[in-house]
Amino acid sequence: NLAMIKDFVKIGGGILALIICSATNILAADNNIIGTWRLISMKSRDTITEIESNTWGENPLGFITYTAGGRMSAILTNANRSISADSAGSASIEEQAMLFRNSFAYAGRYTITNDGVIHHVDIAADPTWMAKDQIRFARIEGTKLIISSPPIKSVTSQNPIEFSVVWERIE
Repeated sequence: NLAMIKDFVKIGGGILALIICSATNILAADNNIIGTWRLISMKSRDTITEIESNTWGENPLGFITYTAGGRMSAILTNANRSISADSAGSASIEEQAMLFRNSFAYAGRYTITNDGVIHHVDIAADPTWMAKDQIRFARIEGTKLIISSPPIKSVTSQNPIEFSVVWERIE
């Protein structure tokens, strides 16, 4: 009986490992990540102070798109931005700084991994991101794409920040 139990554990463990491996790469299965997603929420956590906040308010705006050809682009912004000038170009330096600090955009190629996705940044609002990889943990839950980051530099804090961003599929 002990030999039968050992054989069952070996087989059962193999099946469990297969199920776990399949689940960890759910983004790659059937190209689930391909499409356009609307920003639902964006939270940040300061890794030193552990203070959590809604980055850019309760209802941030943004879209992220993944193409079948391996390209991605993202734009995120605080919905409550406003300036007194007729255009951003004629706004005061302070207002221009606020616009920059309350929005972000980047684009490039992407690679699906077992843990999520790597964004290979070709162009970004912050030039220090260009030609660099942004590693993201990601999972799909129904119509939601949840992406989180390891600790990264941010314009909103001197300390590293971990972000958790929820997107909803729109196409």
